[in-house]
Amino acid sequence: MNTYYKKLLILKSIEFTDNQFELALKKAGYEITTAVNVEVVLERIASQKVDLIICPRKLNGESGFSIFKRLRPYLLTTAVPFFLFLQKYDEKDIMIGLEMGIDNFIFKPIDIDSVIRKVDRAFYKRTELNVFTLKHFKKYFSKSDVPMFFLEGNQVACVNEAFKKLVKRKSEDMENQRFDWLFSIANYEKNEYHYRQFVNGVTEICKLKEVTCCSTNGVKYNINLHRGNQFDIRSAFAEILPLNNDFAKVDSKSDEKEALSRLDIAKEKYGLTKRELEVFHLSANGLTVKELAAELKISERTIEKHRANIRRKTQTRSILETMWVIDSNH
Repeated sequence: MNTYYKKLLILKSIEFTDNQFELALKKAGYEITTAVNVEVVLERIASQKVDLIICPRKLNGESGFSIFKRLRPYLLTTAVPFFLFLQKYDEKDIMIGLEMGIDNFIFKPIDIDSVIRKVDRAFYKRTELNVFTLKHFKKYFSKSDVPMFFLEGNQVACVNEAFKKLVKRKSEDMENQRFDWLFSIANYEKNEYHYRQFVNGVTEICKLKEVTCCSTNGVKYNINLHRGNQFDIRSAFAEILPLNNDFAKVDSKSDEKEALSRLDIAKEKYGLTKRELEVFHLSANGLTVKELAAELKISERTIEKHRANIRRKTQTRSILETMWVIDSNH
């Protein structure tokens, strides 16, 4: 079991007051806290004092589905799994919950070993889906001519060789340094707002313009930030695109050819439909689900379905990983 994630919050109700259940979870190594209203849950999520929530089918006259819907925006940005407790196995309730995005279900009679396995899987999933740990990405990162680095929170965690050559500094001079110490983003007025959106999990991609690095005498760069792990808003990957030099002078026809090549591969090798190709192309250019829906004049739910189909056909777990897999076929 992953012992790092261990704090379980159980919402208490008349139907869900099984002390033996709580004792069994404590014995399994989990830290258990309880609450009787949603406001307490929000406080715990905000203060990072909860790693998984178990909610009853009814709480203070409100359904567990309604509670999940209220909590969902916070759960998505903090990656906290949500389990629904049912008095009995109910196929319709489970189908509704799965469609909404509820992670799992517990129902009577309670099988504590089964519950522990479900909880363990939920925690493992949070660490498993980090695209940055995949072999093909590690190779891409180390061998690429594009300067790149990782962020953990606001600190530079790792840089590649191309980045070290660009700024003419050693790894130890940059790693563990604060991003806002190493780079200044004040040259472009919208940078601070976009970066704040990104670090708070509002967007998965952030483009910072005309950024300067403290070691390059005012040379300006564009920095593209990507979030590779949907379950960890602190983890990010960055590409540095220097301005006003040969590295940045990419002919527009070359850009179009590269994009065409990527779409051709997506169509021929992975069988993406015309609409899926549109969604993939715009996603690769950094558009959010909301922006995609507005651009293509379809619902956000339809966009999500197309993105899910793209991931299924390419056997990837994020659009970012899809880009790398397809690019590796160039």
